[in-house]
Amino acid sequence: MTPIELDSSALASSVAFTGRLACMTRAEAFEIVAQRGGMPSPAVTKRTKLLIVGELGWPLLDDGRPSNKLSRANAYGVPIVSERRFLEWIGRVIPDNLHKTYSADQLAALSKLSGDKIQELAHLGLLDERAGRFGFRDLASARQIAKLLTDGVRLSEIIRSVSEIRTWLPEVGFANVRFHLGPSHGLEVEQPGGRTDKHGQFVLAVDECRHNPDDLFARAQSAEEVGDIADAEGLYRILMKSDPTDASAPFNLGNMLRTCGRNVEAEAALRAATRIEPTFAEAWYNLGDLLDEQGRPEVAIECLRKAVLVAPSYADALFNLALLLQRKNQYTEAADYWRRYLASDCQTEWATRARRSLKFCEMQVIWSLLLDSRAKPTPTCSI
Repeated sequence: MTPIELDSSALASSVAFTGRLACMTRAEAFEIVAQRGGMPSPAVTKRTKLLIVGELGWPLLDDGRPSNKLSRANAYGVPIVSERRFLEWIGRVIPDNLHKTYSADQLAALSKLSGDKIQELAHLGLLDERAGRFGFRDLASARQIAKLLTDGVRLSEIIRSVSEIRTWLPEVGFANVRFHLGPSHGLEVEQPGGRTDKHGQFVLAVDECRHNPDDLFARAQSAEEVGDIADAEGLYRILMKSDPTDASAPFNLGNMLRTCGRNVEAEAALRAATRIEPTFAEAWYNLGDLLDEQGRPEVAIECLRKAVLVAPSYADALFNLALLLQRKNQYTEAADYWRRYLASDCQTEWATRARRSLKFCEMQVIWSLLLDSRAKPTPTCSI
Protein backbone atom coordinates (compact mmCIF):
# COMPACT_ATOMS: atom_id res chain seq x y z
CA MET A 1 0.00 0.00 0.00
CA THR A 2 1.51 3.28 -1.06
CA PRO A 3 0.92 6.53 0.84
CA ILE A 4 -1.32 7.78 -1.99
CA GLU A 5 -3.66 4.81 -1.52
CA LEU A 6 -4.00 5.30 2.23
CA ASP A 7 -7.26 6.46 3.73
CA SER A 8 -8.88 6.41 7.14
CA SER A 9 -9.32 2.63 6.96
CA ALA A 10 -5.58 2.37 7.63
CA LEU A 11 -6.34 3.23 11.28
CA ALA A 12 -8.07 -0.16 11.65
CA SER A 13 -4.69 -1.89 11.84
CA SER A 14 -1.51 -1.86 13.91
CA VAL A 15 -0.63 1.86 14.22
CA ALA A 16 2.51 3.38 15.79
CA PHE A 17 3.34 7.01 16.58
CA THR A 18 6.60 8.95 16.67
CA GLY A 19 7.30 12.58 17.52
CA ARG A 20 5.11 14.68 19.82
CA LEU A 21 1.54 15.28 18.69
CA ALA A 22 0.45 18.92 18.54
CA CYS A 23 -3.31 18.50 18.94
CA MET A 24 -3.68 15.74 21.54
CA THR A 25 -1.80 13.52 23.96
CA ARG A 26 -0.38 10.15 22.94
CA ALA A 27 -2.95 8.42 25.17
CA GLU A 28 -5.80 10.23 23.40
CA ALA A 29 -4.42 9.22 20.00
CA PHE A 30 -4.15 5.58 21.14
CA GLU A 31 -7.77 5.66 22.28
CA ILE A 32 -8.92 7.07 18.93
CA VAL A 33 -7.11 4.31 17.03
CA ALA A 34 -8.60 1.66 19.31
CA GLN A 35 -12.10 3.09 18.81
CA ARG A 36 -11.65 2.71 15.05
CA GLY A 37 -10.77 -0.95 15.32
CA GLY A 38 -7.00 -0.48 15.24
CA MET A 39 -4.25 -1.61 17.58
CA PRO A 40 -2.14 1.33 18.80
CA SER A 41 1.48 0.50 19.56
CA PRO A 42 4.38 2.48 21.02
CA ALA A 43 6.87 0.52 18.92
CA VAL A 44 7.38 -0.20 15.23
CA THR A 45 7.49 -3.93 14.54
CA LYS A 46 7.09 -6.10 11.45
CA ARG A 47 3.36 -6.18 12.19
CA THR A 48 3.04 -2.38 12.11
CA LYS A 49 0.90 -1.18 9.22
CA LEU A 50 1.13 2.60 9.71
CA LEU A 51 3.43 5.15 11.39
CA ILE A 52 2.04 8.59 12.27
CA VAL A 53 4.51 11.45 12.76
CA GLY A 54 3.59 14.12 15.30
CA GLU A 55 3.81 17.73 14.19
CA LEU A 56 5.89 18.76 17.21
CA GLY A 57 9.29 17.21 17.68
CA TRP A 58 11.45 16.30 14.73
CA PRO A 59 12.02 12.50 14.95
CA LEU A 60 15.76 12.47 14.35
CA LEU A 61 18.55 11.38 16.63
CA ASP A 62 20.98 13.98 17.94
CA ASP A 63 23.46 13.16 15.16
CA GLY A 64 20.87 13.99 12.53
CA ARG A 65 19.86 10.50 11.47
CA PRO A 66 16.28 9.20 11.50
CA SER A 67 15.05 7.91 14.85
CA ASN A 68 14.70 4.20 15.60
CA LYS A 69 11.00 4.18 14.76
CA LEU A 70 11.51 6.02 11.49
CA SER A 71 14.40 3.74 10.51
CA ARG A 72 12.40 0.61 11.29
CA ALA A 73 9.38 1.91 9.39
CA ASN A 74 11.55 2.52 6.32
CA ALA A 75 13.23 -0.90 6.70
CA TYR A 76 9.91 -2.74 7.03
CA GLY A 77 8.20 -0.73 4.30
CA VAL A 78 5.66 0.74 6.74
CA PRO A 79 3.68 3.68 5.29
CA ILE A 80 4.31 7.00 7.08
CA VAL A 81 1.79 9.82 7.36
CA SER A 82 1.68 13.17 9.13
CA GLU A 83 -0.37 14.25 12.12
CA ARG A 84 -2.35 16.55 9.84
CA ARG A 85 -3.40 13.58 7.68
CA PHE A 86 -4.34 11.67 10.86
CA LEU A 87 -6.52 14.59 11.98
CA GLU A 88 -8.23 14.69 8.58
CA TRP A 89 -9.03 10.99 8.84
CA ILE A 90 -10.68 11.32 12.24
CA GLY A 91 -12.66 14.41 11.24
CA ARG A 92 -10.83 16.91 13.40
CA VAL A 93 -10.17 20.10 11.47
CA ILE A 94 -7.71 22.62 12.87
CA PRO A 95 -9.43 26.02 13.05
CA ASP A 96 -8.31 28.24 10.20
CA ASN A 97 -7.52 31.10 12.51
CA LEU A 98 -5.61 29.08 15.12
CA HIS A 99 -2.63 31.21 16.16
CA LYS A 100 -2.79 33.13 12.87
CA THR A 101 -1.89 36.62 14.05
CA TYR A 102 0.40 38.08 11.37
CA SER A 103 -0.72 39.88 8.25
CA ALA A 104 1.25 39.45 5.03
CA ASP A 105 2.85 42.87 5.50
CA GLN A 106 3.87 42.08 9.07
CA LEU A 107 5.35 38.74 8.02
CA ALA A 108 7.27 40.43 5.22
CA ALA A 109 8.71 43.04 7.58
CA LEU A 110 9.74 40.48 10.21
CA SER A 111 11.30 38.05 7.72
CA LYS A 112 12.83 40.71 5.44
CA LEU A 113 11.08 39.22 2.41
CA SER A 114 8.95 41.22 0.03
CA GLY A 115 5.18 41.08 0.20
CA ASP A 116 5.11 39.52 -3.26
CA LYS A 117 7.54 36.81 -2.14
CA ILE A 118 5.36 36.05 0.91
CA GLN A 119 2.36 35.59 -1.35
CA GLU A 120 4.37 33.41 -3.72
CA LEU A 121 5.53 31.18 -0.86
CA ALA A 122 1.95 30.88 0.35
CA HIS A 123 0.74 29.89 -3.13
CA LEU A 124 3.48 27.26 -3.33
CA GLY A 125 2.43 25.78 0.01
CA LEU A 126 5.63 26.71 1.84
CA LEU A 127 3.62 29.03 4.09
CA ASP A 128 0.19 28.23 5.52
CA GLU A 129 -2.04 31.24 4.92
CA ARG A 130 -5.52 31.22 6.46
CA ALA A 131 -7.87 34.08 5.52
CA GLY A 132 -4.92 36.38 4.84
CA ARG A 133 -3.25 35.67 8.19
CA PHE A 134 -0.07 33.79 9.14
CA GLY A 135 1.13 32.16 12.34
CA PHE A 136 4.36 31.89 14.28
CA ARG A 137 5.35 28.75 12.40
CA ASP A 138 5.01 30.69 9.15
CA LEU A 139 7.33 33.35 10.52
CA ALA A 140 9.94 30.70 11.39
CA SER A 141 9.55 29.23 7.89
CA ALA A 142 9.80 32.62 6.17
CA ARG A 143 12.98 33.51 8.06
CA GLN A 144 14.63 30.22 7.11
CA ILE A 145 13.65 30.61 3.47
CA ALA A 146 14.93 34.20 3.47
CA LYS A 147 18.33 33.02 4.74
CA LEU A 148 18.54 30.26 2.14
CA LEU A 149 17.65 32.68 -0.66
CA THR A 150 20.31 35.09 0.62
CA ASP A 151 22.84 32.21 0.60
CA GLY A 152 22.12 31.70 -3.08
CA VAL A 153 19.73 28.74 -2.98
CA ARG A 154 17.17 29.01 -5.77
CA LEU A 155 13.51 28.77 -4.79
CA SER A 156 13.08 25.86 -7.24
CA GLU A 157 15.83 23.95 -5.40
CA ILE A 158 14.21 24.67 -2.03
CA ILE A 159 10.92 23.24 -3.28
CA ARG A 160 12.63 20.23 -4.86
CA SER A 161 14.65 19.46 -1.72
CA VAL A 162 11.64 19.75 0.57
CA SER A 163 9.70 17.42 -1.74
CA GLU A 164 12.46 14.82 -1.57
CA ILE A 165 12.69 15.09 2.21
CA ARG A 166 8.94 14.53 2.40
CA THR A 167 9.30 11.17 0.66
CA TRP A 168 10.76 9.77 3.88
CA LEU A 169 9.06 12.15 6.34
CA PRO A 170 5.66 13.41 5.11
CA GLU A 171 4.73 17.08 5.26
CA VAL A 172 7.90 18.29 6.94
CA GLY A 173 8.12 22.06 7.01
CA PHE A 174 10.56 24.84 7.78
CA ALA A 175 8.91 25.29 11.17
CA ASN A 176 9.72 21.69 12.21
CA VAL A 177 13.45 21.67 11.54
CA ARG A 178 16.37 23.87 10.61
CA PHE A 179 17.69 23.59 7.05
CA HIS A 180 21.15 24.57 5.86
CA LEU A 181 22.86 25.22 2.55
CA GLY A 182 24.52 22.06 1.23
CA PRO A 183 26.60 21.14 -1.84
CA SER A 184 25.30 22.34 -5.21
CA HIS A 185 22.88 24.70 -3.44
CA GLY A 186 20.88 21.78 -2.06
CA LEU A 187 19.41 21.57 1.45
CA GLU A 188 20.70 19.69 4.44
CA VAL A 189 18.99 19.05 7.76
CA GLU A 190 20.95 20.60 10.60
CA GLN A 191 21.12 18.89 14.00
CA PRO A 192 23.28 19.45 17.12
CA GLY A 193 25.74 16.71 16.15
CA GLY A 194 25.76 17.05 12.39
CA ARG A 195 23.56 17.06 9.30
CA THR A 196 21.67 14.78 6.98
CA ASP A 197 21.09 15.28 3.29
CA LYS A 198 17.62 15.48 1.76
CA HIS A 199 17.46 11.67 1.64
CA GLY A 200 18.01 11.34 5.40
CA GLN A 201 21.61 10.17 5.09
CA PHE A 202 24.21 11.39 7.57
CA VAL A 203 26.67 13.68 5.79
CA LEU A 204 28.96 15.36 8.31
CA ALA A 205 31.39 13.48 10.55
CA VAL A 206 30.68 13.37 14.24
CA ASP A 207 32.27 11.49 17.12
CA GLU A 208 31.38 7.82 16.86
CA CYS A 209 29.26 6.55 19.72
CA ARG A 210 29.23 2.79 20.11
CA HIS A 211 26.06 3.14 22.17
CA ASN A 212 24.12 4.95 19.46
CA PRO A 213 20.56 3.56 19.79
CA ASP A 214 19.95 3.37 16.05
CA ASP A 215 23.17 1.44 15.40
CA LEU A 216 22.61 -0.83 18.38
CA PHE A 217 19.14 -1.82 17.31
CA ALA A 218 20.16 -2.48 13.70
CA ARG A 219 23.14 -4.57 14.82
CA ALA A 220 21.01 -6.52 17.30
CA GLN A 221 18.42 -7.33 14.65
CA SER A 222 21.11 -8.38 12.18
CA ALA A 223 22.75 -10.64 14.78
CA GLU A 224 19.39 -12.19 15.64
CA GLU A 225 18.58 -12.83 11.97
CA VAL A 226 21.83 -14.74 11.41
CA GLY A 227 21.42 -16.73 14.63
CA ASP A 228 24.10 -15.02 16.72
CA ILE A 229 21.94 -15.03 19.85
CA ALA A 230 24.70 -14.11 22.29
CA ASP A 231 25.68 -11.00 20.35
CA ALA A 232 22.05 -9.99 19.79
CA GLU A 233 21.25 -10.42 23.48
CA GLY A 234 24.23 -8.32 24.52
CA LEU A 235 23.27 -5.53 22.14
CA TYR A 236 19.63 -5.54 23.22
CA ARG A 237 20.68 -5.32 26.87
CA ILE A 238 23.06 -2.43 26.17
CA LEU A 239 20.24 -0.67 24.34
CA MET A 240 17.92 -1.24 27.31
CA LYS A 241 20.43 0.49 29.57
CA SER A 242 21.25 3.32 27.19
CA ASP A 243 17.60 4.08 26.37
CA PRO A 244 15.39 2.79 29.22
CA THR A 245 12.32 4.54 27.77
CA ASP A 246 12.16 2.43 24.58
CA ALA A 247 10.06 -0.73 24.96
CA SER A 248 11.21 -2.15 21.62
CA ALA A 249 14.51 -3.59 22.89
CA PRO A 250 13.08 -5.65 25.78
CA PHE A 251 10.18 -6.70 23.54
CA ASN A 252 12.52 -8.04 20.86
CA LEU A 253 14.79 -9.58 23.49
CA GLY A 254 11.90 -11.37 25.16
CA ASN A 255 10.65 -12.81 21.88
CA MET A 256 14.14 -13.98 20.94
CA LEU A 257 14.82 -15.62 24.33
CA ARG A 258 11.47 -17.37 24.21
CA THR A 259 12.38 -18.88 20.85
CA CYS A 260 15.57 -20.18 22.47
CA GLY A 261 13.62 -21.79 25.31
CA ARG A 262 14.93 -19.36 27.95
CA ASN A 263 11.46 -18.73 29.32
CA VAL A 264 12.37 -17.19 32.68
CA GLU A 265 14.54 -14.53 31.05
CA ALA A 266 12.00 -14.07 28.25
CA GLU A 267 9.26 -13.38 30.81
CA ALA A 268 11.46 -10.82 32.57
CA ALA A 269 12.18 -9.00 29.30
CA LEU A 270 8.54 -8.93 28.20
CA ARG A 271 7.47 -7.70 31.63
CA ALA A 272 10.07 -4.93 31.30
CA ALA A 273 8.49 -3.93 27.98
CA THR A 274 5.03 -3.70 29.58
CA ARG A 275 6.39 -1.65 32.48
CA ILE A 276 8.00 0.82 30.11
CA GLU A 277 4.89 1.05 27.94
CA PRO A 278 1.71 -0.25 29.66
CA THR A 279 -0.28 0.25 26.44
CA PHE A 280 1.97 -2.11 24.43
CA ALA A 281 -0.73 -4.64 23.49
CA GLU A 282 1.62 -6.96 21.58
CA ALA A 283 3.92 -7.23 24.61
CA TRP A 284 0.98 -8.15 26.86
CA TYR A 285 -0.20 -10.71 24.31
CA ASN A 286 3.21 -12.36 23.90
CA LEU A 287 3.69 -12.42 27.68
CA GLY A 288 0.28 -14.03 28.14
CA ASP A 289 1.03 -16.62 25.47
CA LEU A 290 4.33 -17.46 27.16
CA LEU A 291 2.70 -17.82 30.60
CA ASP A 292 -0.03 -20.06 29.17
CA GLU A 293 2.66 -22.22 27.60
CA GLN A 294 4.22 -22.60 31.06
CA GLY A 295 0.96 -23.81 32.57
CA ARG A 296 0.07 -20.54 34.32
CA PRO A 297 -3.36 -19.80 32.86
CA GLU A 298 -4.58 -17.43 35.61
CA VAL A 299 -1.68 -15.00 35.08
CA ALA A 300 -1.92 -15.46 31.31
CA ILE A 301 -5.60 -14.46 31.43
CA GLU A 302 -4.74 -11.25 33.27
CA CYS A 303 -2.12 -10.36 30.64
CA LEU A 304 -4.57 -10.99 27.82
CA ARG A 305 -7.19 -8.89 29.58
CA LYS A 306 -4.71 -6.00 29.55
CA ALA A 307 -3.95 -6.56 25.86
CA VAL A 308 -7.66 -6.41 25.04
CA LEU A 309 -8.17 -3.41 27.30
CA VAL A 310 -5.67 -1.29 25.36
CA ALA A 311 -6.54 -2.83 21.97
CA PRO A 312 -10.23 -3.89 22.04
CA SER A 313 -10.14 -5.29 18.49
CA TYR A 314 -6.93 -7.31 18.88
CA ALA A 315 -8.21 -10.53 17.31
CA ASP A 316 -5.42 -12.86 18.50
CA ALA A 317 -5.76 -11.65 22.08
CA LEU A 318 -9.56 -12.02 21.97
CA PHE A 319 -9.26 -15.59 20.64
CA ASN A 320 -6.71 -16.73 23.21
CA LEU A 321 -8.52 -15.03 26.08
CA ALA A 322 -11.80 -16.70 25.13
CA LEU A 323 -10.05 -20.07 24.85
CA LEU A 324 -8.39 -19.80 28.27
CA LEU A 325 -11.62 -18.70 29.95
CA GLN A 326 -13.42 -21.63 28.33
CA ARG A 327 -10.79 -24.03 29.64
CA LYS A 328 -11.29 -22.55 33.13
CA ASN A 329 -15.06 -23.25 32.77
CA GLN A 330 -15.86 -19.53 32.82
CA TYR A 331 -18.35 -20.03 30.01
CA THR A 332 -20.35 -16.82 30.25
CA GLU A 333 -17.32 -14.57 29.91
CA ALA A 334 -15.71 -16.85 27.35
CA ALA A 335 -18.83 -16.61 25.20
CA ASP A 336 -18.64 -12.83 25.32
CA TYR A 337 -15.06 -12.85 24.02
CA TRP A 338 -15.90 -15.40 21.32
CA ARG A 339 -18.60 -13.03 20.09
CA ARG A 340 -16.15 -10.13 20.09
CA TYR A 341 -13.67 -12.21 18.13
CA LEU A 342 -16.26 -13.19 15.55
CA ALA A 343 -17.17 -9.52 15.09
CA SER A 344 -13.70 -9.02 13.56
CA ASP A 345 -13.24 -12.40 11.86
CA CYS A 346 -16.13 -14.33 10.32
CA GLN A 347 -14.50 -16.19 7.42
CA THR A 348 -11.21 -17.85 8.40
CA GLU A 349 -10.73 -21.35 9.79
CA TRP A 350 -10.23 -19.70 13.19
CA ALA A 351 -13.69 -18.20 12.89
CA THR A 352 -15.10 -21.70 12.31
CA ARG A 353 -13.44 -22.88 15.50
CA ALA A 354 -14.67 -19.78 17.36
CA ARG A 355 -18.27 -20.48 16.30
CA ARG A 356 -18.08 -24.06 17.59
CA SER A 357 -16.59 -22.83 20.86
CA LEU A 358 -19.23 -20.13 21.22
CA LYS A 359 -22.01 -22.68 20.71
CA PHE A 360 -20.40 -24.98 23.29
CA CYS A 361 -20.10 -22.16 25.85
CA GLU A 362 -23.69 -21.06 25.28
CA MET A 363 -24.91 -24.65 25.78
CA GLN A 364 -22.91 -24.91 29.01
CA VAL A 365 -24.46 -21.67 30.28
CA ILE A 366 -27.98 -22.93 29.49
CA TRP A 367 -27.26 -26.31 31.10
CA SER A 368 -25.92 -24.58 34.22
CA LEU A 369 -29.07 -22.47 34.50
CA LEU A 370 -31.26 -25.55 34.18
CA LEU A 371 -29.34 -27.36 36.89
CA ASP A 372 -29.59 -24.34 39.18
CA SER A 373 -33.35 -24.11 38.69
CA ARG A 374 -33.82 -27.83 39.50
CA ALA A 375 -31.64 -27.60 42.56
CA LYS A 376 -33.76 -24.90 44.17
CA PRO A 377 -36.31 -26.24 46.73
CA THR A 378 -39.99 -26.09 45.78
CA PRO A 379 -41.90 -23.55 47.88
CA THR A 380 -44.41 -25.15 50.31
CA CYS A 381 -47.60 -23.71 51.79
CA SER A 382 -48.12 -23.75 55.55
CA ILE A 383 -51.51 -23.86 57.20
